Amino acid sequence: MPVRVDEVRNVVVHETADPEVIVVEYEIAGTATTTGRQAAAAFIGVLRARGGKVAHWREYQNTLAIAEALGRLP
Repeated sequence: MPVRVDEVRNVVVHETADPEVIVVEYEIAGTATTTGRQAAAAFIGVLRARGGKVAHWREYQNTLAIAEALGRLP
């Protein structure tokens, strides 16, 4: 993908009732190398760890903000 990541910010880790699961919120700021536009998009990750390793990672992202930064919206 033609994006340079410039910063990961606003990281918040949420503990859950399940000790194997965490929820993390963060924002990635970057520059679309094809357009030079700078933008940021919010992400949420839901992770399950077992034996000291990540066993599952599901990520939700603001795809509209990403498409806009890449100049893919009308």
